[in-house]
Amino acid sequence: VLENYSDAPMTPKQILQVIEAEGLKEMSGTSPLACLNAMLHSNSRGGEGLFYKLPGRISLFTLK
Repeated sequence: VLENYSDAPMTPKQILQVIEAEGLKEMSGTSPLACLNAMLHSNSRGGEGLFYKLPGRISLFTLK
């Protein structure tokens, strides 16, 4: 989503909205936003992560 649908950092909610609107992934479970948020945070830590979290209060992510 960050690579193909936006040239600006996005919040987890914005990313999830694109995923749902484009039908990129089948959603299941009670809180897909919480799962996406946890995945983004865990993959933005350390030098090996795929994502970069911009500093600040709002969770904005971009690709490294």
